[in-house]
Amino acid sequence: MDYNFYFKELRLEMATPIRFLTRLASYCFYAILAVATLTFLLSDIEWLFWIGVLLLLFLIDRIIHFGQAERSLIGLLRRLPRPSRRNFGKEKKESQAISINIAGYLTSNSLNVLERAFGKSLIVGGDFYLYLLKFIFEHKEIKEGILRMDISLKEFKQRIEEEVDKSLDDPHKNKAELLSMVVSLVKKAFELALLNKSRFIEQPEIFSALAFVNDERINRFFNLFSINSGDLEKALIFGRFKKRFYKSRGLPITLGGFISKPHRRSRHRVMNRAWTSRPTPFLDDFSIDFTDLARREKVGFLIGHQQEYDRLIDILARPTKPNVLLIGEPGSGKETTVMHLAFNLIKDEVPDNLFDKRLVALRIGNLVSGASPDEISKRLNRIVEEITATGNIILYIPDIHNLVKTSGEGYLNAADILMPLIRNDVFPIIGATYPKEYKQLIETQSDFSHAFEIIRVEEVSEDDAIRILTYSSIILERQYKLIVSFGAVKQSVILAHKYFRYKFLPSSAEDLLKEALADASQRKEKILSADMVITIAERKTNIPIHRAGKKELEKLLNLEEIIHERLIDQDEAVKSVSRALREYRSGLSRKGGPISTFLFVGPTGVGKTELSKILSSIQFGSEDLMVRFDMSEYQTKQSILRFIGSPDGKIVGTLTEAIIQKPYSLILLDEFEKAHPDILNLFLQVFDDGRLTDSLGRTVDFQNTIIIATSNAHSNFIKTEIEAGRDTEDIAKELKKKLTDYFRPELLNRFSSVIVFKNLSKDDIKAIAWLKLNGLAKTLEKTHGISLIFDETAVERIAELGYDPVFGARPLRGVISDKLRSVLAEKILKGEISRGGTINIVFEDGEIKFT
Repeated sequence: MDYNFYFKELRLEMATPIRFLTRLASYCFYAILAVATLTFLLSDIEWLFWIGVLLLLFLIDRIIHFGQAERSLIGLLRRLPRPSRRNFGKEKKESQAISINIAGYLTSNSLNVLERAFGKSLIVGGDFYLYLLKFIFEHKEIKEGILRMDISLKEFKQRIEEEVDKSLDDPHKNKAELLSMVVSLVKKAFELALLNKSRFIEQPEIFSALAFVNDERINRFFNLFSINSGDLEKALIFGRFKKRFYKSRGLPITLGGFISKPHRRSRHRVMNRAWTSRPTPFLDDFSIDFTDLARREKVGFLIGHQQEYDRLIDILARPTKPNVLLIGEPGSGKETTVMHLAFNLIKDEVPDNLFDKRLVALRIGNLVSGASPDEISKRLNRIVEEITATGNIILYIPDIHNLVKTSGEGYLNAADILMPLIRNDVFPIIGATYPKEYKQLIETQSDFSHAFEIIRVEEVSEDDAIRILTYSSIILERQYKLIVSFGAVKQSVILAHKYFRYKFLPSSAEDLLKEALADASQRKEKILSADMVITIAERKTNIPIHRAGKKELEKLLNLEEIIHERLIDQDEAVKSVSRALREYRSGLSRKGGPISTFLFVGPTGVGKTELSKILSSIQFGSEDLMVRFDMSEYQTKQSILRFIGSPDGKIVGTLTEAIIQKPYSLILLDEFEKAHPDILNLFLQVFDDGRLTDSLGRTVDFQNTIIIATSNAHSNFIKTEIEAGRDTEDIAKELKKKLTDYFRPELLNRFSSVIVFKNLSKDDIKAIAWLKLNGLAKTLEKTHGISLIFDETAVERIAELGYDPVFGARPLRGVISDKLRSVLAEKILKGEISRGGTINIVFEDGEIKFT
């Protein structure tokens, strides 16, 4: 059945004087009716008295429903097919559609405020939307939403007045134009009310709809306060639900309490309304009845996953193969989707052949606990007999992979018992598992896996997660005795999705929000702001997330000097990486890929790895957040399995797992040119959009990483050209062409920069020696309180021993360890030097001496 929605309100079509007289007549009518009712009730004439009673009941009904709309959207939602809900604004042929007037769903307050703004704009002039904003702003729920967006109510109201005054100079709009504006606005408000499953179109829906209209003045006004349509609509949830629950039954304890229309509480019910089902006492011992939980308002709340839920209903409702297997990572929403089915089952909002069903979750842990394989089989057989006999159960089996395990404990027998029932469609079954377990345990059992229709449950979108967390924050406010701003909710989701990918949304965002709430509560804060959430995220990741302050700005502008405190020479390389970090921190870097990708090309021991460590320390706060891969270990075609994991899940991918564990890190790919071509091809996608799909189908995010590949390719060419005095930029351009001997051009073009590292001179090696020796002195001072002083001759000797034309400065570390560290360690252990002492190191008579 199709529906055609339109808006027609006679009061708006009346002339202003007629509208006034109509309202006055309405007030007079109710006043006369009240007086007549009282008179009839006091009358001695019996039939007049009973008329008075009827009039009194009529007035009581009007008082009870005062402010409500003529019709409820809840009833419409039950009749409305899902495609109509999404496409209600599209025109339908009159012969094919039922026409419904949206005006009947407007509350009297909503209609009054529309009428006031309409009349004011028509008579005085000025922007209709701004008048409406001015009048609707006084609503308590709307003020609450604005406050939650960290906006000053005083400034907001003042700006409205200013904009209204400016709009008086605009050309007057005629009645037809204003009516057209009202119609488009109310239709959008109607759509939002349907999406929120509201009972009526109330003022918050009209206020939210204002953010969607195409009007220059109203759009400019909202942009002034950085208000967008999605944020505004979600921020209003705070006021809407606080009002609803404070008036009725108090705030819910869990999200299940936010269901749009609470169902009447009732005890456990096994009998269907046709009285054809039977009790299931044995099944009840090993299961949880989700329909019972839904009746007690414990489960049923669902945001997002609508596509997965619709598919679930379609499969369960069909006559053959009504079995579903939900596959998703922990926290993806598999069980939430199933619980929403339980809620709709008790409301009878399901297809006819699912009507009056019970949704029961089998607890496999209880089923196998303390039982032998033979006992497990007996238990399962008895459960199956009860389910078959009662005939009204949908069986949900979480962690269904446990039924097909072959490592003892009788799990295989359990799957064998269910297989004939699944094949014969005896009763619907919903299973849930994880991608890894599906690959390892279920996919290999072809008979079992083919008996199910697979639905993959993905992570909810950021938009849906913000909505979910908004509801959760209403509950958390009571627990932590703090006000949660909408900005804090939004930042929790954005930051969790970006930096804490080890958990899915909304769980990761809720964890971050709770941590921020606990911290704010300890510090006796009254309001949790977005900045407080950012501070907690920075503390957890050790990454600068706040907009750069004065101190950090100074650091960013002087990155070259900071890097050169630890790295000698390689000016072009230092400039390139410094430039990339400044672009990232200023928000001007390319979106969608990693923070930056570099190809460091040059001979061994010239500072490629050292610069990578410095970058990791600057951007991520620690060298420990550098993940290093020796690509010479991945030269064969089979090694790709070690890199991203095997399809059966038995081999864990070294790269993908490392990034899942450390999503914000520097990835160093040593000797990149030695990797197998198939592995090099993987990085085309990584460099391009910052994502890689592993063998289990998981999307691994590289957008918070810096990727540095190093190569020794054409080192002799670099050395020759630099010695000839050629500019490094020119060398880099020609080198990029030569590197096609090792890399595909499309891979080279995806690097942010190809950076040439030149050979180190003897003076460079001496400067590096000074850096290393000063580091050793600081360590000795810190750990043992001993001062270490180097003579120039000692430094020159160490530099001479640590230099190798082939390996650059790489031998230097071994020389310092052999000639200095080991000797100093021996002297400390022998007690030859003690805390407060000073050691002078000099080179005399052909040897290094300690005095």
